[in-house]
Amino acid sequence: MPLKPLLLKETIKLRRLFWVPPLVVLAALVDTWLTLRAFNSMRGPAQLWNALTYKQEITFDSLAYVLPFAGIWYACVQFLPECTGRRLRLMFHLPVSPWLGLYVPVAVGLGLVLLCSVLALGGLAAVAGSLNLPPQLWGPMVETALPWCLAGMVAYLATAATLADPALHRRLVIALAGLAFVTLLTRTTIFAGMSGSLGWYALACLPWLLPLEAAAQRTKESS
Repeated sequence: MPLKPLLLKETIKLRRLFWVPPLVVLAALVDTWLTLRAFNSMRGPAQLWNALTYKQEITFDSLAYVLPFAGIWYACVQFLPECTGRRLRLMFHLPVSPWLGLYVPVAVGLGLVLLCSVLALGGLAAVAGSLNLPPQLWGPMVETALPWCLAGMVAYLATAATLADPALHRRLVIALAGLAFVTLLTRTTIFAGMSGSLGWYALACLPWLLPLEAAAQRTKESS
């Protein structure tokens, strides 16, 4: 079965470096916990609730940078070895479907980004719960971070497509478009600001599969 060696190949590439993004997520969660705990200790629970409920101070915005970092990290670990010396074109000469060879790594990478996202969201809820914040308060906090999970996946796909494309000018365009999209998803000033349109944002992220496929196709044609 061709799937097993492809998964083994990804395991070999990721086994030494997959732990870095989860560790960074945990560091961001610890930073959030220390920030909220210090606020609670210095100003009291009433002021903490006031800051979160009425002022809606987003004290956990480090996660907005950590999740895109996870996407960029995993894409680089997976695709840099493949794209160095244009070795990606060898994929089209393997005894497996070239698109299976392309999308198995993508599925693995997006799965790892999703794992980091679940860790971030669950950790954020746990941090808020440890400070006796009710679900009515930490629920919107978690909803605020949901678009950042999408940003991590877009960052992964944009980075992979940038690395895979053989032309420098297209790499620049893809990278800038990815940066703009990630910035849009991570820019928020209120709790759950994108909750009403999150489904539309998720649908808007789906076309990011196309630049990677197009880059692989151009690599095939240039081989």
